[in-house]
Amino acid sequence: MSDSENPRGAPRKWRGQEPDDRRAARRAALIEAGLQIMGTEGTAATTMRATCRQAGLTERYFYESFDNREALLVTLLDHVVLGARDTLLGALETAPDDPGRLVRHVVKAFTGYIAEDRRRGRIMFVESQSVPELAQRGEQLVAEFTTPMAAALKMLGADGAPRDAVNTQLNAIALFGAIAFLYQRWLTGSPKISQKRIVEHIALTIEAHVPVNSTP
Repeated sequence: MSDSENPRGAPRKWRGQEPDDRRAARRAALIEAGLQIMGTEGTAATTMRATCRQAGLTERYFYESFDNREALLVTLLDHVVLGARDTLLGALETAPDDPGRLVRHVVKAFTGYIAEDRRRGRIMFVESQSVPELAQRGEQLVAEFTTPMAAALKMLGADGAPRDAVNTQLNAIALFGAIAFLYQRWLTGSPKISQKRIVEHIALTIEAHVPVNSTP
């Protein structure tokens, strides 16, 4: 059916695209624009107008996808963090049985996710803590990291010593904080070290933490 044959009031195709496809494309463009600004200039620069300008869209299309600026910021953080979580879970599924190789396999995969697009690291480890709008969501998303991290620690702690779930979770949270700060410093180039070395250092940090056990 051509556009002229559409019933009055029915959504029309434009350049062969359905209305829902056009909306999805505009949303994707806004997200990519937001990632670019937030990941290079920071959260303060990620305004509605700047995002629309970067995406090449008028401001009315912003509210088609997001209720406000806070909704955009949360979406950007979710986009990056959930991608990192999926990378971790995928690495755990394909990890070798040997504990040392397992740790390095997972850390290498996660580091690769960050190195592939350094905007991700800045958004996760720097910008997520920079404004109140993201603080609450950031705390909720910590679980997206600590859950697979706890699973990895459980696999590593096969020395026969009893460990309760609280101990494993505490270790995962402690490691998350340490690793996040290490990645933050690596991304800023202070100190300037290779990707290979940061992988090895984080792997050693994880291995050193495995024996920590406060289980009653």
